[in-house]
Amino acid sequence: MLEGIHTFSKQDTLVWGQPAAHAIRAHMAAKGLRRAVLLTSPSMAQTQYWQALLAELGGLVVGSFTECAAHSPRASVLQGAAVAKAQGADVLIAVGGGSVIDAVKLMLDCLWLDLSSHEGLDALRAGAHSAALQAEQRLRMIAVPTTLSAAEFTPLAGITDTRTATKELFEHPLYVPALVVLDPLATQETPAWLMASTGIRSVDHCVETLCSARPSPYADAMAQHGLQLLVQGLRAMQAAPNDVNARLHCQLGTWLAISGPVSGVPIGASHVIGRVLGGAFGVPHGQTSCVLLPGVLRWNASVSAAAQQRVSAAMGAPQRPAADLVLELVRSLQQPSTLRELGIEKSQFPLIAEKSLQMFKHPGSAGNPRPVQSQQDIFEILESVY
Repeated sequence: MLEGIHTFSKQDTLVWGQPAAHAIRAHMAAKGLRRAVLLTSPSMAQTQYWQALLAELGGLVVGSFTECAAHSPRASVLQGAAVAKAQGADVLIAVGGGSVIDAVKLMLDCLWLDLSSHEGLDALRAGAHSAALQAEQRLRMIAVPTTLSAAEFTPLAGITDTRTATKELFEHPLYVPALVVLDPLATQETPAWLMASTGIRSVDHCVETLCSARPSPYADAMAQHGLQLLVQGLRAMQAAPNDVNARLHCQLGTWLAISGPVSGVPIGASHVIGRVLGGAFGVPHGQTSCVLLPGVLRWNASVSAAAQQRVSAAMGAPQRPAADLVLELVRSLQQPSTLRELGIEKSQFPLIAEKSLQMFKHPGSAGNPRPVQSQQDIFEILESVY
């Protein structure tokens, strides 16, 4: 008999196709919020969209922090939280991709628990969440994503401890933004390579959901439709970069794609090894999926033929191998498809394998249909995409 558990997110509201400022104003008015601090990356802070959003929100914005760095280093978290605390923020607004959104998630905990140091984050890493605040009393965040990473839908924050070059996972059900606004105009100044690669990251969410060792009928349905929207939207956006509807289709596909991991479907080897490449070697998350997913599909093919056939069907070619279809999509989007292109050397494989085996111990990382049990298993995957 099939069995499983579906976990419902604490997210309150998702708005799509509306200008972000309009949706944010309505949300803040409904919740009685008056003191927003906006947070983003240095590159996003130079865009016309960021400047327009600041102007449109006007007096609701009491401060900003524009130094959220790639891979969400602890330093960005502590600095951003200090700004928000000094300004007396009653809501944080993250405008950016996964690195910005993940950093702001952990800033919430810094503000909830009054943490301001690495030692405080070390204690939090060990599980020191406070029960003093009720859910309705906690400061929450709003997210306006500018990429297709889907960080805005998850209760996980991937944070880099630069002292050890390690990606840490922090988790809290209220890390998910109270409001997510899918405004396709927010993505128009995002570099094309970043949109394409994070789109493949969301394709990865769909694929590893459909192939998971612990599947869910709800997640499978979301992943299949999400994969269709993503493949169609990414191709359309590649052909016509200014097509706002194509961008919105990608955003909606991203939302559906992450439904599996958010609801409790565990991820597989592409995501797990990808976290190591990001945290230890600075590889953008989207590009880790571009390189690893085809190799992981091939490595798993002997035990997941039926699931991979569903992936192929959702991508429009049910008779072809899923690994080939994903690789062709990656290359059509002009993204890297080998570890060599990412600057990874074979001499680094032992370190990648060692850190990956540690990541596989996380409860949400047990979804690979073919169990990864040794460094040799990881070497085989890495060799196949070198």
